[in-house]
Order: sequence, then C-alpha cells, then structure tokens
Amino acid sequence: MSVVRKSPQTVMAYDPGLRWKARAWALVAYLAVLVGVGAIVLFALRYQPISAANFASELVPQSDPNMVRVGYTNGGTFSFGFLVVNDGPLPVKIQRIHMTGQSELLVPVRLETAAKRYVGSLGAGDASLERFLPFTLAGGDRRWIVVRTRFANCGRFAAGASQTYTQFQVTYNVLGLTKHAWVSLPKDIRVDSPPDFACPARAA
Repeated sequence: MSVVRKSPQTVMAYDPGLRWKARAWALVAYLAVLVGVGAIVLFALRYQPISAANFASELVPQSDPNMVRVGYTNGGTFSFGFLVVNDGPLPVKIQRIHMTGQSELLVPVRLETAAKRYVGSLGAGDASLERFLPFTLAGGDRRWIVVRTRFANCGRFAAGASQTYTQFQVTYNVLGLTKHAWVSLPKDIRVDSPPDFACPARAA
C-alpha cells in the first residue's frame, strides 16, 4: 500500500500596500493620457496657420504699398486677388472665404481660385481660374483667390464717406475641427462713396 503525502499549501499574505501602489500607478497613467489629450485639443483650438500674400487688383487711380483706393462706379465691378497660405505643417481644408456683405459699397459676386503658379491672374475669361470649391492646402502650400465684386448701396452712405476692407474671414478644417479666423489682407482696400450726382439711388 502506497502513501501519498500532501504538500502544505502556501498562503499569500494580503498586502494592502501593493494594492494601493497599483492603483496609484493606474491613476498616474490615466492622468498622463488625460494631459496628452488635453494638450492636443488645446493645440487644435489655438492652431491658426492661415495668412495671405501677393495682392493684385484691377488698375486704380490711387494706390500705395499699403492701400488700394477705389473710386465708386455706379453699376461697375471691381476684382482683386491674393494668395491664401498655409504657414503650418498640417494640412487644412479651406471651406469658405467671406469678404464683404450685401449692404456694403462692395458687394460680393463670386470667388474663383487657381493654382499658385497663376498668381496675378484676374481676367474674367481666364482659363486658369475656376469656380471656388472647398480645397485642401498641404503644409506650406498656397492657392490664388480672386474676389469678384460690384459697386452698390451708395444710397446708404453719405457723399464722401468710405469703407476700408482690411481682412477677410476664412472657415477651415484642421485636426477634425471646423474653425473660423480673420486674416489680414496684404493690402487694404478703400472705397469712397460717390458725390450725389454719381449716385442715382441717393436722389431717388
């Protein structure tokens, strides 16, 4: 007859210190992830890489390095262009560019775009210009924007009054966020309200 000997069972003593240490490390890891996510979100919220360069416009009587002064022509039009530049390393999707409103001396008609090699193109029938659609700019890339406007609303402004356009609003998407920013134009545009004889709406 054989005899089977049972080995004594080893019982681990409960150590509350180890449990609290594990919890502490888990909390540290959680906080590190939270800080990392918060830093990314904060970066995305503050990230604004859009600027403008290389202004061009139709010929005007008065111009200087900082401003184009446009004479109001009843029923006339005025076109100008500039480069939209992505100064950052991340790609951005340009969704909308807003320049003027419907109640101002310059009323927007349409936007057109072209590749950066066509900088300066303004002609209404220029084949290099296309209707504005949302587009993506890679880091360091740029695109030519042409703004078509018409003169209007002189009756809302006194003779000799003026409006100066110094910036435009761009809506863009980056890191999954849709953002809005005001960007300075390379040159200011000043439009002077005409005298009474040149504004039929004022005499009506």
